[in-house]
Amino acid sequence: MLNNKCTSIILPCFNEKQNVLELISSIDEILGENHDYELIVVDDNSPDGTYEAVCNLKNSRVRPLLRTSLPSLAGSILDGIRTSKGELLVVMDTDFNHDPKYLPFMIKNLDYWDCVTGSRFQYGGMMESRSRTLLSWVFNVATRAVTGGMITDNLYGYYAIKKDILIKNNLCHEGIFKGYGNYFIRLMFYLQRAQVSILQFPAVNGKRRYGEGNSAFFGVFFQYTADVLKLTLTERIFSYAHKNRKLPGLRE
Repeated sequence: MLNNKCTSIILPCFNEKQNVLELISSIDEILGENHDYELIVVDDNSPDGTYEAVCNLKNSRVRPLLRTSLPSLAGSILDGIRTSKGELLVVMDTDFNHDPKYLPFMIKNLDYWDCVTGSRFQYGGMMESRSRTLLSWVFNVATRAVTGGMITDNLYGYYAIKKDILIKNNLCHEGIFKGYGNYFIRLMFYLQRAQVSILQFPAVNGKRRYGEGNSAFFGVFFQYTADVLKLTLTERIFSYAHKNRKLPGLRE
């Protein structure tokens, strides 16, 4: 049965020509004619010819978007959201770390939830590297403790969400979508604060098929930690000031 809501799948790229071409083919095979969807490939001016290769595809579902300034993962995703036509959004990496086999499940469950996100730390989820698993797990435990949130994987960034949820909660802006994967920490924080319904499901981390990753995990770990602390501190100061502000016309 055809899903009657259009889904915009946003695929941010930098030097992912071989991966994204195979990913597009895999998504088409998995979703087929049972879903109404578009694939927005947002390329950060890759020198490997990613944008040109995507433009040469004879696929009516694919919409390539070239960014030539202020490169960033989060900025690419935000531009993809802003140009999207679908009522539903999916954001995923283009290197097969995010397995496209989960797409039908994620899209279907937006019938019942506002947001669906993968977690490598739910029972049944996993990632291969032991060192990264341990560091990621510690980071996520600490993030939940500091923020009071319930998200078990604030680093994965594979999610589906209703677009109107982002719009009505004023989350489609550069204050959220900036930097690299740390944008996802901010997004999950504010979605939870807005009491948006979020389904987490166990996801097995996929394997990159071509090339090397664009991020140095251990290099950004401390930056992410600083961002969490800054986020929670800023929000606590704001909440305290808002709670204790003096209203006009009232006397002590």
